[in-house]
Amino acid sequence: MFPFFEIAGVFIPTYNIALAIGILAGAIQLFFAARRKRVVLRFLADNFFILLLAALFCARLTEILLHNYAWLDFFSLGSKSGGFSFFGGSIGFLVTLGVLTRKFNENFFVWLDLILLTAAVTLVFHHLGTFLAGSAYGTQTMLPWGVTFTNPDAVGYSTIPIHPTQIYAAIFALGFFIAASFVFKNTTKAGKAGVFLLLTLSLTYFFLDFLRGDSAVVFGPLRASQYFTLFLAILAAALVVKMKHSAHEARSGELNIN
Repeated sequence: MFPFFEIAGVFIPTYNIALAIGILAGAIQLFFAARRKRVVLRFLADNFFILLLAALFCARLTEILLHNYAWLDFFSLGSKSGGFSFFGGSIGFLVTLGVLTRKFNENFFVWLDLILLTAAVTLVFHHLGTFLAGSAYGTQTMLPWGVTFTNPDAVGYSTIPIHPTQIYAAIFALGFFIAASFVFKNTTKAGKAGVFLLLTLSLTYFFLDFLRGDSAVVFGPLRASQYFTLFLAILAAALVVKMKHSAHEARSGELNIN
């Protein structure tokens, strides 16, 4: 793989390039999705830093707890204890979004649609970036599409064919994004696309983790990240129930009015 690009003696991680492209693509997706539904992005702009800080704080806190790092390492991002938990950040972001939308009387499900569609686009490039870097690699396989990371700079350096779990994840994320985009464009009911993405992506990551070969914190039979994806899947299921309950109440109200 190609973990780095060298330009004028400067080594640039390919993952960073892929992630930057993903963020840009996600921002474009957010703009057009908001325009399609005629949603003003003022709420998101006003609360962007609160949402960002909440996600980063929870992501870092989760990383510290899962790896049993010292609390003094919380801000030591350049050390071996540096890093963020994607799923911890996701939970922190969603909880904060729920609090803020309630506080400012915004429709939570409208923003769930917009943000998760944006996140799905970014995730596609994130997974492609991890493939180029050789990180988040899979277990050994005899399947014909097994890959080897023979570049010594790759995180998952190996001469043995392994599952390209990063490509699996990118394909699923892209497929779910396309399906959710179709739902988003063809329904007036807010939340359907977002809940669909939250449920399908969390379950996909849960099962893909069984094919992961990189080291991870394990609790019982599962990797730590799998407990977070299960929580997100349960949260998605709870949101489905809430949406159905709200729809039932709306229909009951219409019948009483008539």
